[in-house]
Amino acid sequence: FYEVRFQSLSQLSLGVSNRYTYLFAAFDPTRTGGIPLEAGTDYRNTFASLRYFSNPRKKVFVTLIGNAGEYFTGNIKSLQGTMSWRLGYLANISMNFSYNNIRLPEPQNNADLVLVGPRIDLTFTKSLFWTTFIQYNNQIDNININTRLQWRYAPVSDLFVVYTDNFFPDTFASKQRALVMKLNYWFNL
Repeated sequence: FYEVRFQSLSQLSLGVSNRYTYLFAAFDPTRTGGIPLEAGTDYRNTFASLRYFSNPRKKVFVTLIGNAGEYFTGNIKSLQGTMSWRLGYLANISMNFSYNNIRLPEPQNNADLVLVGPRIDLTFTKSLFWTTFIQYNNQIDNININTRLQWRYAPVSDLFVVYTDNFFPDTFASKQRALVMKLNYWFNL
């Protein structure tokens, strides 16, 4: 692992890692319906990573992470990142993405997995917050919308109202939706 910290407070790092995985149950590494790897097998994989984090004190900051190397019986290349825009204490707006290129030998499946989604965090007052994120997932052909209103009515005591909806990207037909309310109260005994 090697890391460089710049005077601007941005960071660049390069690393090589080894990962050991033991499968207690059969597992499809791409979760695409391929032939699963057998339970009781183990894997030692090596991969390299490059990470960049811009100065988080700035109004706009970026995170980029790239990985390449072995993945179970094959290889993986991945890129993920976030671009965030902070509007003082009022709002944080960000766009997240993740791409994984997985190549496995037969009889397992190859996969190109994509996750993309914006997130918006708004602060109305010291006790009222609203968070919304939308995510597209090509692996399960799904768009998810999740929005949460949080009211802090006492220290460490919150009321949450959450709405979530999952639907198909091509028809926008709903798969599943829910409206949930949660109330927390902190007892100091």
